[in-house]
Amino acid sequence: MSRRIALSKAITLVESKSPRKRLMADVLLDRLKRSSSESDTNATHKTSSFRLGIAGPPGVGKSTFVEALGIFILGLKDHESQGESSFQPDKLAVLCIDPSSHVTGGSILGDKTRMSSLSYHPRAYVRPSPSSGTLGGLGSYTYDAASLCELAGYQMTIIETVGVGQSEVELAECCDLFLLLLAPGGGDELQGSKKGIVEVADVLVVNKADGETQTLARRTASEYRKAMGLLRKPVGWWGVLMVSAKTCHGIPELWKTILQYQQYAESSGYLSEKRRLQNRYWMWKYLRERVLEAAKKDPRVKTRADEIEKLLDSGIVAPRVAAAELWRTIVGSVDSEAE
Repeated sequence: MSRRIALSKAITLVESKSPRKRLMADVLLDRLKRSSSESDTNATHKTSSFRLGIAGPPGVGKSTFVEALGIFILGLKDHESQGESSFQPDKLAVLCIDPSSHVTGGSILGDKTRMSSLSYHPRAYVRPSPSSGTLGGLGSYTYDAASLCELAGYQMTIIETVGVGQSEVELAECCDLFLLLLAPGGGDELQGSKKGIVEVADVLVVNKADGETQTLARRTASEYRKAMGLLRKPVGWWGVLMVSAKTCHGIPELWKTILQYQQYAESSGYLSEKRRLQNRYWMWKYLRERVLEAAKKDPRVKTRADEIEKLLDSGIVAPRVAAAELWRTIVGSVDSEAE
């Protein structure tokens, strides 16, 4: 229990926007990373954890699906029925991203209440977090929260995003396997062939394949299989599956596919390369956020911004030109973009 409390406090710290607490979070992450690297010096270069990202439109049943999958994975350890796989998560963390209000800035954070069985499991940790207005389906510091879960000893982390659309694909930069959850009748061949979130997903899963919607789910899965044949998929593409989070139908087959992906990505070096590129992506993303925050607080930039905004309001300059003027004020050089 004390470790859970410590992990919760650490995640709260990295999510804070307070300058003092942000500095504390930087120190915490740095020390934990260094300590982890030193302990693994004599070990083989291997990723000891796995991140599963789950996205899907609102109402597709993401929370119910995550709970069903989580309970199944943790149950495998109890029954020792993992088979030949060397990857057998003993502890599971779930990060649920809730949308934040653009008016009040608040979030309901109700995902944990929809995962009551998983939340009370002694080897599971469920943490709801606000998106804080960040686009892409994630929170501002979801990547850091996932890292903290791994450093706390959770071998598998499931990241459940807010309800996302075609263009919100940032989850791919935060997970090892991108799972897109679909509803029966939620798409056709044309919808499936659109560029965007469908294209970057590693596996598509049609949920609610039970009862009256089972036939419709089968038809939807067939349509997506046809549509995916039109796309050039990356090496990580693993097909279209059907599940029922309500009856757990298809969950064992899905877990088998996840294990096959994990074993392939681990042995081929694809997983470590993906993590390396993700680290670089988030470094630049955090830098952009820091630069923007610092620019807005700079008195010189603020004065120039007030002047440019008046010209912008009067229609004298275009937003793109106004942004360029502000950039020159920040870097202090008119020739900064000459090259």
